[in-house]
Amino acid sequence: MTSDSADRATQLLAMTQRLVSLVSTEVEAVKTRKLQGPSAEWDEKERLVHAWRIEVSKVKAEPQLLAGIPADLKTSLRDAAKALEDGLETHANALMATKTVTEGLVRSIAAEIASSRSAPAAYGRSGTVNPNARREASGLAVDAKA
Repeated sequence: MTSDSADRATQLLAMTQRLVSLVSTEVEAVKTRKLQGPSAEWDEKERLVHAWRIEVSKVKAEPQLLAGIPADLKTSLRDAAKALEDGLETHANALMATKTVTEGLVRSIAAEIASSRSAPAAYGRSGTVNPNARREASGLAVDAKA
């Protein structure tokens, strides 16, 4: 075992564990609706993801970079990678749920506004109010980012 391999594996493990921690924190923020995009951890997460991706690509291209590492370190790396994968899946699901709820609320609000602003019933040929006549709603603009 070379110390370079063990050192590389230890650093990769530390990066992966920190990413798991950051993703878990972000998932909780999404679930409690307290996610803030420009948070202090955003920059750290972006740097770590970039460094982690580069390191994993190097190891995939040259598996001998981790050759000879202890079995427990190898197991820890696998476990951390699985935890990161699971955390990212949970993160994606939480974001999708939030997006779905938000879009549903916007559609419901827009539909309610449109129905409350619809034109009055029109008069028919006989001069009586025709409640079945097509009624056009007044103009309505909805900001999809709401």
